[in-house]
Amino acid sequence: MQVPYRRLPSLNSLRAFEATARQGSITRAAEELGVTQSAVSHQIKTLEAFTGTTLLARRGNRFSLTPAGQRTMSLLGEGFDLLADAVADLQSPEIRGEVIISCPPAITTLWLVKAITPFLSSHPGLRIGLRSSVEWKAVIGSDVDLCIRYGNGVWKNHQTILLREVELFPVCSPTVAKGLNSPHDLHKVPLLYANDDNDWETWFSCVRMSNMPQARHYMGNDFLSIETAAHGFGVAIGDDVTCQYYLNRGILVQPFPERKKSNRSFYLIERKRPNQSIAIRTVKEWILRNFGEDAGLDSISPA
Repeated sequence: MQVPYRRLPSLNSLRAFEATARQGSITRAAEELGVTQSAVSHQIKTLEAFTGTTLLARRGNRFSLTPAGQRTMSLLGEGFDLLADAVADLQSPEIRGEVIISCPPAITTLWLVKAITPFLSSHPGLRIGLRSSVEWKAVIGSDVDLCIRYGNGVWKNHQTILLREVELFPVCSPTVAKGLNSPHDLHKVPLLYANDDNDWETWFSCVRMSNMPQARHYMGNDFLSIETAAHGFGVAIGDDVTCQYYLNRGILVQPFPERKKSNRSFYLIERKRPNQSIAIRTVKEWILRNFGEDAGLDSISPA
């Protein structure tokens, strides 16, 4: 599909206005750009004529930004940041920078650290900082760039992208599974919970068990409940993302065929910011392409 022609004002006029608005002074903008004050004023008037919009409210030697000027300043700032990143990308043979990622422990251990090795090998200039946590405070941590969470997708003042919906089902070791012929046999073994009853209750609704098993342990997070089940104690509630690595290798099994779609999903959360570094965008795009894929199979993209 051919991209339509974009009718744009001159780059010099855009630079002159952005520098003036950011500096709050035509004099300082002229010094930054290495031109005269009259040249800056002329370029801004050219931009106003091109757009048919007044950007500066002038009062003698002083000015203030009009509402249109304020909007344009913000958008141009983002645009010039993207241009600077694009030029830096052309000049550098590799993407460089640090990206801080916060994930629940189960996702960090059972997917991310297993899947990300080829990606980091192909981007030696990237440095990853992992925050393994289920705390909501980590979502808004000032140093967190990207955050994966299991929930309803609503996080105030943050941008969210659906990564994957999940199905819930019990998981256990092959040894424990030998004694489980129907869901009613769950009364014979301890159930492993993360930190709430939601996922187990969701699954029990699909097998219509009104008499809930009473032997249960709260392990604190999904990873610990899954690991405990993998080591042969009890039955955990799993899903087709966090448990996939163990299921594909026979470390865990699904003792019953019934699955139930969760009322929660995995989301990628990012802070709203005027611009985003190439490093963050590169990691984000990799997560969107590969989330939930088995880290041991060729489906994981290294780039």
